[in-house]
Amino acid sequence: MAVLLAGMVLAVREFCPFWLTMAFMEETLFFLAGLIAGIRLPDLDLTIPGLSHRSAITHSCLPALVVSASGFSAIAAGLALGIAFHLSSDLQPKAWTGGALIKLPLLGSIGMLSPIWLIANVIGCLAIFMEVVADEPADARLMILALCLTGAGWYFLREEKRPLLPLMALGFAILLVHAVRGGTLSVKLVWQYFA
Repeated sequence: MAVLLAGMVLAVREFCPFWLTMAFMEETLFFLAGLIAGIRLPDLDLTIPGLSHRSAITHSCLPALVVSASGFSAIAAGLALGIAFHLSSDLQPKAWTGGALIKLPLLGSIGMLSPIWLIANVIGCLAIFMEVVADEPADARLMILALCLTGAGWYFLREEKRPLLPLMALGFAILLVHAVRGGTLSVKLVWQYFA
């Protein structure tokens, strides 16, 4: 669905000259395509031979970084937010054993470091998201905010049985990234709480 949406936007851009007057819609639709893909992307490891469930490759901000580096910033922002939603939900398994643990390719499970991996990558995804969205025009930011709230509402209320912990993790990560970006909180100060 996400690929279809992004393809439609590219086709409309190519064949409809009036689309130039609605450039902010293009960015918003690319963001939506990324968000749709990002929510499900971490579990793509279930279908890729050689990767175990909860692979460190798909359960990280790496896919969003790759898309961002290729120049598709709106898609990367949506992808990052969708992955952040998914990873914050993965913070509440029935038990931190077996399939709940993050697995590095060739090295295996990282064990009880899995929750730290997930939180660090939620923070990384939100940092990518906020970096991209900060550069968008005001009207695009408002539409992206509406999509974020709609996406979060759908995912956490419809897909998750217990949305409180993931929403708290997202809230903490958003405040942390915002504070670091604004200069009121330093990485060194945050590190002191964990070290």
